[in-house]
Amino acid sequence: MANDSSNGVLLPGAFSLSWSGGLEYGSRDLTFDGDREFYLAKGDTINEVTQAGIGVFALSLQNTDLKELKVVAKNLCDKDIQSGGPETVDPPATFSVVCVDDDGKGVQRSGSIRLIPERFNRDVFDVPFKLADRAWNEGAKIVKLDFETLTVERKDGHYLISVRFINSGSRWIKFKTPDQWPGDSLNGGLAVAPFSELGKMQSRDDWGFNLAGKKILNRNEFSDGEVLLNPGESKILKLESIPDNKIQRGVYELSGVAYMNIQYEGYGWGLSTHVDFSPIKSRITFDHDYPSTPQEREQWEKTHRENMSLWPVKPGETFAEDGLYRAVRLADNGAYRSLQLVPFKAGDIATTDNVKMLMASASGTELNGPVQWLWEGSAPTPVKQWSFDLIEGTEHVCKAGAVCPRSGRWLARVHSGSFSASGSYHYDLAGIVTVRHGQSMPARTDGADWEWLGA
Repeated sequence: MANDSSNGVLLPGAFSLSWSGGLEYGSRDLTFDGDREFYLAKGDTINEVTQAGIGVFALSLQNTDLKELKVVAKNLCDKDIQSGGPETVDPPATFSVVCVDDDGKGVQRSGSIRLIPERFNRDVFDVPFKLADRAWNEGAKIVKLDFETLTVERKDGHYLISVRFINSGSRWIKFKTPDQWPGDSLNGGLAVAPFSELGKMQSRDDWGFNLAGKKILNRNEFSDGEVLLNPGESKILKLESIPDNKIQRGVYELSGVAYMNIQYEGYGWGLSTHVDFSPIKSRITFDHDYPSTPQEREQWEKTHRENMSLWPVKPGETFAEDGLYRAVRLADNGAYRSLQLVPFKAGDIATTDNVKMLMASASGTELNGPVQWLWEGSAPTPVKQWSFDLIEGTEHVCKAGAVCPRSGRWLARVHSGSFSASGSYHYDLAGIVTVRHGQSMPARTDGADWEWLGA
């Protein structure tokens, strides 16, 4: 029931407790071979605080352990062991035990863990769980796979993340390189993220690096598209990625997650080939904020805009963060978007009144009614408090002939009176241009400047 031997002998008192993780998560299996060995097979450590990686561990038992395990097996063989409930089917949780029948012969029985009555819980589970902890910490490593983040380097607008996979067990392990993984928990995902910023109280910061499906810079070392780890071997993969949110410079303790399909030498122990686990934590220093250049800001805004598209701010709701927002009016025949963007600050309340703005079609027609607001880009941000200078890449307005501060579409607005008076300009709808960061904004002979419409 436990190992890869083929003798098929069923020893009285042998049993196994098995929890399937379903389609997305790894399995867990606790097995007593009926003789002197206890096995823990654990393929899921995502939510564990003290354990990382996955594996199969063998624990040699003491005489006191054997006495306690005989009591567990006796209870699993009890005639009332399946009188509890109700039963659930997803994910499965089962047990198997070798009982002694009336003729003194060993007979294998099985059932559902979820149908075990509560009064049996301590007698059935306490000892196996205690031995499972010992097996993880003290047992022989038959299969053991870990990963850790070695370095995070900033280069040419991207980050180079070096991740090391480690086989500290006695069997080989093999899996496809992460660039072939789709990036989901069912078929394979890999990410590193902060567990905490050292010296601060929060449990983690809201950013990370998705590594599944990303370019592997040392792909030539894995020409067959597979990573083979022999016993005691480790290999480094260097992947190119960008953060999925802002990062403040500092020292972080990185954690992460791996959902992956593996092959391993041998058969049995109850370890499924789909596993999920947390890495060995590592300490990494970030010397720069992200984003800290206009190019990085464009990267971040693109990702953030896609994420925020699922969370429009509705009339009467509070804006969660600063930004330039686009008005969207929902109607029976579709959604209508505004041409211009409006800056809002975190804590502002979205108006419940009708909003009148030019429509994105640039035909001169206007939205006129209640609207929702979608985040489009960074709001104008001072380089420091009370400064008139803005962080490059956050400007909303640019002078004609100046260097373009952020890529995207720009609309000419023509001043017709005092620059300080509200409504002192009108828009030239024929004057919409697309300009890349660093290029010169088109010159105007009518004194107009340019207003950013979004990427």
